[in-house]
Amino acid sequence: MRNKMIQEGHIPQDGKQLNALRKTAHHSQADMAHLLQTFLKPHMKAGFSVLQPDISRLECEETALDVPKLLAYASLFKVDISTLLKPHFQTFCQSEFRLQHFDTNADADQHLCQLENEGRILAYSQFPSSFFVNPHDGSERFQQIAHPDYAETHIHTLDSLLNFIFSPISHHSCSARSDILRHYLAHFRQRSKHLHFFSRAAFSCTSLFPSLILLPKKSTLIMMAPVMQHDQGDVFLEIRSGSLCKEIHEFYFHKIKTLDVDISLLRIGQETLELLQQGVSLESAVRFFYDEVQKRSPEDSAAILENFSVDIQEMLRE
Repeated sequence: MRNKMIQEGHIPQDGKQLNALRKTAHHSQADMAHLLQTFLKPHMKAGFSVLQPDISRLECEETALDVPKLLAYASLFKVDISTLLKPHFQTFCQSEFRLQHFDTNADADQHLCQLENEGRILAYSQFPSSFFVNPHDGSERFQQIAHPDYAETHIHTLDSLLNFIFSPISHHSCSARSDILRHYLAHFRQRSKHLHFFSRAAFSCTSLFPSLILLPKKSTLIMMAPVMQHDQGDVFLEIRSGSLCKEIHEFYFHKIKTLDVDISLLRIGQETLELLQQGVSLESAVRFFYDEVQKRSPEDSAAILENFSVDIQEMLRE
């Protein structure tokens, strides 16, 4: 009995998972043996073979799954290697791409809090980020982010800010939008926090800028996944690829041209929203915003102009 327990402790594969994958594909054990042999034989020594009893022993966890068969299973069923292993052995498998599911938002926050403890860089296709929209007083993660010494850099597309200020279709009233900009101003006045905007017009109109969190010191990239869990926590794609993180860092810090004006844009936006609250027309508000940019940061006025629609550009040039 003791020898059997020791042997089982050295079996890395999840036999039930191998069995389930095979049955889902409607393969017999003999079929599976033939598939593995066909897949691996060109790369193995002469005399290599896989027979039906070999598959039975793997699924019953009587023998350990070796590396060639592990790779073959993953390739044939198009699954990640870690999904074929028992939980204990999954912890040894450092996959660069991992879909993270959490039962609650608190669980997600705790995980992100640990990842972000050295600061972060965020690049957003939309403005504002959730930190400035939802109250998070009880969240350890957001308390960490709010701390004056927590280093972070936010990078947004300029058109996302303009849409936030001027769009007639919004989840937020003009008053609520003004409050959000006020929160931004208070947050980014702190020395360790930086805010930048760049012009999407410098790129192809079909260019996509996904929302991402980059943790360069840890070489970790987090992207929100297009998967929603009802009444559960976040789902996001966690990528631990040093080369990919380095390339993203290089792009956002050296290849794109950020505006010289940043905090000033928020102040002008807040003043513009106050005018809209007072009943000023959208056209007058747009003119006010553009005029103020020309006064306070004339070198950025061209980038501001090119991010408005063609109709508004013509109006502002009159």
